[in-house]
Amino acid sequence: MKSKFLLPAVTAVLGFTLAWVAKPGNPAATAARQVEESPAKRLPRAESGVTSPSGDNKRPKDVKASDFPLADAADKGPKTRDEARMLRLTEALGLSIDQQGDIIKLIEDVQAAMDGNVPVLQDLATRGKAIEEGLTKLLSPEQLAKFQELRVRERENRVESRAQKMILGAIEDIDLSPEQREEVLKRLRLRAKNEMQAIPDAATLLLDKSMLPTNNKELSMDGILLLTKIDEDGAPSENPAQAHQKVLDSQRRDLEETLNCFDGILSSGQMGQYQASLAEARAILEKIPKMRGEARATPEPVPPVTVERVPVPDENEAMSAEDEEEIKKAEEMGDEEQPDEEL
Repeated sequence: MKSKFLLPAVTAVLGFTLAWVAKPGNPAATAARQVEESPAKRLPRAESGVTSPSGDNKRPKDVKASDFPLADAADKGPKTRDEARMLRLTEALGLSIDQQGDIIKLIEDVQAAMDGNVPVLQDLATRGKAIEEGLTKLLSPEQLAKFQELRVRERENRVESRAQKMILGAIEDIDLSPEQREEVLKRLRLRAKNEMQAIPDAATLLLDKSMLPTNNKELSMDGILLLTKIDEDGAPSENPAQAHQKVLDSQRRDLEETLNCFDGILSSGQMGQYQASLAEARAILEKIPKMRGEARATPEPVPPVTVERVPVPDENEAMSAEDEEEIKKAEEMGDEEQPDEEL
């Protein structure tokens, strides 16, 4: 009897004990389940480094004329190079209004005194010296010293400009390294400097790109350099073949001087790139006269219009019946067209 109640009692006690032991672990399991079920909290965009645009910034900004101050200033700036040059001289030298007018008048008088009976270089040098003398009287010693500084800077800029132009013709076709580019530029600067030494210093005041307001009435640097080379070769020959040969020799000499600036710096492959670009440019120049000749070619002559005439039979030959009929019709038509003399 006791054994019947003992087994259920022991089972109940063991179950209660196991339940009591497992009870402290329930909150952790519940918490873990809640963490899995609850979504993770998102960080604000400000903390994640991403700023959300506000509602006001969604619309693009309206463009106003005041948003382009530099373009507005350019529209209001000088409209001609002469005007800009005079403004720059006034800024650098501190010219007065009277000095500005005197300089403009000086240049106009010198340009009016151009002498076409002397060589161009000699005329430019003579008129350039007249400008130097006039500026000595118009400017103060301090202004004159600043003007000389501007001339030195202008000469250096011309040398750099010519060197850069010469290398620009090759730099797109040759994969030059920075070191090679600088070495070539050194040689090109030296060549440009030597070329410009042939031009009288006073003559540079009358170039089209001079710092003075020359109104672009003078020669360019390239034009003056061409004149100096012509003077070096002597008077042009009256023989067209000899004159043409002189031009070819001058071009050949320029090419040799240019290639010397690259020789020893470029590799054989790089030199081939430059030579190919020169060959293609020369081929294009040779095609231009031919293209002009084809464009100016006279059109094909229009073939003459032939008028069929009625054959006139020879008196010695016997006329056919058809020929007699045609002659008779022609005589009748001629009689009808003649006006009546009696009327």
